[in-house]
Amino acid sequence: MSRRRRQERRMSPTLMAVEHDGLAHLAAWLLAVYLIYLQGQVVRRVQAADRDAALAWGLVGSLAAGTGIWAVSLLGLVAERLPIEVGYVPVLVLVSWLPAVTVSALTIALYARRAPRPWVRLVGGLVMAGGLAVVAATAVESRVLAPGVQWSPALVAASLSVTLFTGTVLAPSLRGMVRRALPLQADVVVALVLGTAFRFGQALMVSAAGVPEGARCLSVGQLSGATLLWLLPAVALVVCVLVHVAAVLDARAHRMREELRRHLDDASEALDQAVQRDALTGLYKRQAFEQRLAEMLEGPAAAIDPPAVLRIGLDGFRDLTERYGDAFGDLVLRQLAWRLGGLVREQDVVGRTDADEFLLLCRGWHDEVRLAHVAQRLVEAMRAPCQVDDQDIRLTCSVGVARHPASASVAQLMAHAADAMLTVRRAGGNAYCVYRHGMDLDGTDQVELQRELRHAIERGQLALHFQPKLRAADGMLAGVEALLRWQHPVHGAVSPAVFIPVAERFGLIGELGQWVLDAACRQVRLWHEAGADVPVAVNLSAHQLRQHDLEACVREALRRHRVPARMLILEITESVAMDDVDASIRVFDMLDAIGVQLSIDDFGTGYSSLSYLRRLPARQLKVDRSFVRDLDTSHDAQAIAGAVVRLAHALGMTVVAEGVETEAQAAILRDLDCDELQGFLYARPMSGPDLLNWLRQRDPGSVSRFAVHNEQADPAVPSAWSQLEMVN
Repeated sequence: MSRRRRQERRMSPTLMAVEHDGLAHLAAWLLAVYLIYLQGQVVRRVQAADRDAALAWGLVGSLAAGTGIWAVSLLGLVAERLPIEVGYVPVLVLVSWLPAVTVSALTIALYARRAPRPWVRLVGGLVMAGGLAVVAATAVESRVLAPGVQWSPALVAASLSVTLFTGTVLAPSLRGMVRRALPLQADVVVALVLGTAFRFGQALMVSAAGVPEGARCLSVGQLSGATLLWLLPAVALVVCVLVHVAAVLDARAHRMREELRRHLDDASEALDQAVQRDALTGLYKRQAFEQRLAEMLEGPAAAIDPPAVLRIGLDGFRDLTERYGDAFGDLVLRQLAWRLGGLVREQDVVGRTDADEFLLLCRGWHDEVRLAHVAQRLVEAMRAPCQVDDQDIRLTCSVGVARHPASASVAQLMAHAADAMLTVRRAGGNAYCVYRHGMDLDGTDQVELQRELRHAIERGQLALHFQPKLRAADGMLAGVEALLRWQHPVHGAVSPAVFIPVAERFGLIGELGQWVLDAACRQVRLWHEAGADVPVAVNLSAHQLRQHDLEACVREALRRHRVPARMLILEITESVAMDDVDASIRVFDMLDAIGVQLSIDDFGTGYSSLSYLRRLPARQLKVDRSFVRDLDTSHDAQAIAGAVVRLAHALGMTVVAEGVETEAQAAILRDLDCDELQGFLYARPMSGPDLLNWLRQRDPGSVSRFAVHNEQADPAVPSAWSQLEMVN
């Protein structure tokens, strides 16, 4: 040991021996644990209350917990009995109460925050450690001794470290871990650990104050240790228990208020449901449906993602209820409502406006074709039988479609959907109709026309005419384009420009397209049996291009009439193909896998992207007739036609020019290296037998030569027809 340390040791006074009161230490520890538990309850009340109530709870909790901290500190001091008689100065004892309340208020404010930042916890821990040290030091100094106490720096540092660690590290991490592992016992476990750590820190601070040997107390005769030993726990417990009881009662009242609020919310929701929902089907009533529609129409989203209203009327429902009764009809309605709910998407809105009418509000269908597909699926689904009382009940429906922005407001959408639905009903039902401007003015003619168009197929009024396409180089027949014609028994020839829009509007275009495909394949077979192999081009509508069973329909038509796939050319309008490029590419790849030839019709009128065009497996481009018409008078038209030809050839496609009516136009197209020409200059559309006669009249040997020309050039390679016969 160094000389300096030996000298300091000889100079330092001897400290009095201290005895410990175990009962007082136990009381101090239990009170510390209870204080931590109470503080957690107060923090919960602060978090759950509004601003004013939280302030009141913070004040009351600070007073109660501060009194407890003050009592624990004094109890720890009283528990250390000196061999001399001591007393405590009342003023200093009371002064030590103030920092205890301040520390308690800071603790409650800190832990009442949902997620205090680390630096906030650090500052709070420093203040708490310092405040508790002040409480202990003031309590110690309330015993006026001569000479005064000797403080141990090591024990003081240890006390401050324990308190700081407890407040900044142990408390936050312990609360999180215990509540995840033991949610029910979390408060008790946290109180035991933190209360013990808090009491240990205070004990270290009291122990740091040593009393020199021979010291005497100058405050003898004032507050005695025996008085404090019983007075302090009693006062602290009374205050804390009162606050604890108030916290428990407030928590119970809060739970009751929350439960009452939940019941009120449930009742309000049930009332809203009763007001908004149909009692029989659970679907939205008309008023609630229109409210949702109005919300969709608000803001710029309506222009980007326009909503549509579909009105679904059950055909013959009133006759059903008259025959079986209203209760039976309710069962049918409930089944159909459940079926309708299963067809729609989560974001769609389904409602009921009348006994035999449903409503559907949907968005996300950016074109009329897709919306028509939705309406067609509804028509097909609703006519499936309903099983009611061991009976199969079949009902059809009439669907009216109105779409924003063609129908601008809520009132217009609802009214126009109703007009379209009534139009279908007048036509016999079991179909859909898309509202068009002016339908309410010419509705009668439209209804009559679509009714007669429905029966045109079975009555043999439809026919295909074929317009030849000639090779520009040698004038040989390259193929024909199939054109649909309707010969009405009263009105005569009805233009496709009249009946095709009606077919699209009333959902007949799919049936017409299938008939054209089947009739074209049948005619190819008849020509083959007559000695001529003539490829036929058939136009696919936008509806067919989005048809889910298109591949099956094409394969079935080819199989039924035993026609090689390469004898069929499917033409898709450029604007339709580019409307949804990804979907078009999938359909084109599917059709290309079958082996049919693909052609882009009316090229130049849309907005094709060359990158997309390159990805489409098309083998032919058709220059729109608007460019061909001006070829001999417009240099711009010539430039566009020439650019289309060069582009197509660069992509490995052939080019067909339609609408050729003059020799000057034909000469220019030949100079531009156009591959095939089609138009009135060569022939008008004609029936299948007339086309065969036209070929024979043009050149008696043309039929046989044409048949040979269209087979494989190498005789060792079997033709498509011979391959087909071998397969069959």
